[in-house]
Amino acid sequence: MRVSTRGDYACRALLSLALHADETGPTSVRDIAARTALPQPYLEQILLVLKGAGLVKSKRGVGGGYVLSRPPEEILLSEIIAAADGPITLGDFGQPHQDGSCDHEGHCVLLAIWNVAGEHMRHHLADYTLAKIARAAQGSDPWPELHH
Repeated sequence: MRVSTRGDYACRALLSLALHADETGPTSVRDIAARTALPQPYLEQILLVLKGAGLVKSKRGVGGGYVLSRPPEEILLSEIIAAADGPITLGDFGQPHQDGSCDHEGHCVLLAIWNVAGEHMRHHLADYTLAKIARAAQGSDPWPELHH
């Protein structure tokens, strides 16, 4: 599973909105681009995709821009990645026990492993809300790390 540049940028943009969630009114694309150091034209495309997915709302005109459509506590990292990149999977290998996947030596068990790994990834990314990530970024929540 690779998070694409688009998925990464989408997360950075929404994290920026979450970090400034206490400010009133929408945030302009220019401000988001300045805070995140992301290219503004690409950011505009990504925000439109996120708007289509219902993660942000936009306001036009003077003082326009974007706001999160829900509180940061209710927006999952997995949702942002899925909105930007499509379903979170390790790859498009198919399902075990389908389409003759078990007709070939060992193929079935590998498909099962890829599917389990994809499920772990979805669960892991669903563990993080924008609020939790924002708190870690601000130093008030523990930093994400591997636990052995």
